[in-house]
Amino acid sequence: MTDSSTTTHPRRTAVRPALALAALTLTVSAVLLGSTILNVALPTMRNTLGASNTEQQWILNSYTLTFAGFLLVAGAAADRFGLKRLLVWGTAAFTVTTSLAGFLGSPLWVVVLRALMGVAAATIMPTTLAVILRLFPAGKRARAIATWAAASGLSISLGPLLGGALLSAGLWWGSVLELVALVALAGLSATLVWVPGIPASGGGGGLRVLPVVASLAGIGLLVFGVVHATDDGWAYPGTWLPVLAGAVVLAGLTYAESRHRDALLDVRLFKNASFTVAAVALTLGSFVVFGYLYFTTFYLQILRGYSPFRTGLLLIPLSAGLVAGAPLSRVAAERFGARKTIAAGTALMTVAFAGVSALGLGTWPGWFAVDAFALQLGFALVLAPGTTLASAAVPAERAGAGSALLNTLRQLGSALGVAVLGSLLWARYSALIQERLSGAPEALRRTASESLASALDTGDPAAAHAAGPAFLDAMHTTGLAAAGVSALALLVTVCTRTSSRRTVAAGGRTPDPLPAPADRGA
Repeated sequence: MTDSSTTTHPRRTAVRPALALAALTLTVSAVLLGSTILNVALPTMRNTLGASNTEQQWILNSYTLTFAGFLLVAGAAADRFGLKRLLVWGTAAFTVTTSLAGFLGSPLWVVVLRALMGVAAATIMPTTLAVILRLFPAGKRARAIATWAAASGLSISLGPLLGGALLSAGLWWGSVLELVALVALAGLSATLVWVPGIPASGGGGGLRVLPVVASLAGIGLLVFGVVHATDDGWAYPGTWLPVLAGAVVLAGLTYAESRHRDALLDVRLFKNASFTVAAVALTLGSFVVFGYLYFTTFYLQILRGYSPFRTGLLLIPLSAGLVAGAPLSRVAAERFGARKTIAAGTALMTVAFAGVSALGLGTWPGWFAVDAFALQLGFALVLAPGTTLASAAVPAERAGAGSALLNTLRQLGSALGVAVLGSLLWARYSALIQERLSGAPEALRRTASESLASALDTGDPAAAHAAGPAFLDAMHTTGLAAAGVSALALLVTVCTRTSSRRTVAAGGRTPDPLPAPADRGA
């Protein structure tokens, strides 16, 4: 079936929703697998490519940065040109760029290709959700979204395990990206066969480039300033000026879009309290989860000395927590309401991050597994109810742009999570190692303060002895900061007044529907 502008609904006589959902979940799984599978490869990339801490953070963040920036225009493009067409071309581009990135030998070129991967990924994530919203009737939508959300979260967790297995088998660092490319290729094939052509809604209007450039500039400046705070500190103008400039650019973009009749960044959705609660919980949840995946990699592989595969095995509870939490979140939302379910999830995440403070050099690995399971169980209680709650506030003809906004916020949270928590980790570590080695030669202190691996590589007993406790202290501080962010999400969820109706979480009716602007009805 081909896209057509003469109809308003897919011809459901030829649609097999279960197969279409399988294709969509497979495709989105490749995108999210690509966001985390490189985490366990960071130590290998340091040894093979000579990637510094800052370069490692950019290898992760270049993907999420362009992902977030192009989500806005991707959503509008889907509404204008047709969902399946954009999904097919985006998945094909993602497959090619991912495959190429795995064969590069320079950190800079890896960053560039990862950025291109993010552009392609931006066309996939909101489009898959928009297809679900168009394809499934209200009574079955919540179950479909729960499946989509579970696959999304499971892919995030499986990335370290699959990547660790490949690296421990002796393959090169780029093999992890080749696996992602194969999953994307399978998703592309399934999409061509099983996903029906869905016509353009006509609600996307003209494709405006300026908001995309502004969002990329704003997010990029924020991430640049935060990442480089590790090297120069927050008092350095090269740190706080980019952060300030990024905040100003994003504030200006938000104001301009709020006054535009066909906004890509439709901030009017935040007038709906249910959308606001869900968006905050999903954004801050992504912030802390991606930050957790970043700093625990160094704890397990560098400090504890575990292989990439054993590291992946210890992160299996992350997947188990999502698998257990997906059906639990749906049942809980049906019985208690989406807001209470989200509140329970953010509370559990807060406790789990506080538990990071119990991790040490000789901690029983089972404690790490229990804490990781609790963290992702909490995130699962946020993910599906939050996605359903937020999606319900978006008018049907703007499904692509609406889901793009939601996913933009999630990707912004992911990028800032790695940047902020990563910078906090290494800034605290650097200060502590400098203090512990105050009597050592300047060259040794400078090298040891670069990273945990650098300190251990010096071969100096004093540096090696000081590095472990300094890193643990820094990680505990970072974990408590993440607990504070989770507590903030809990506070917003509890204190924001929303509709008392529970049917959204169950896939029923829409709470507090937003009136569509007049231009959308044209």
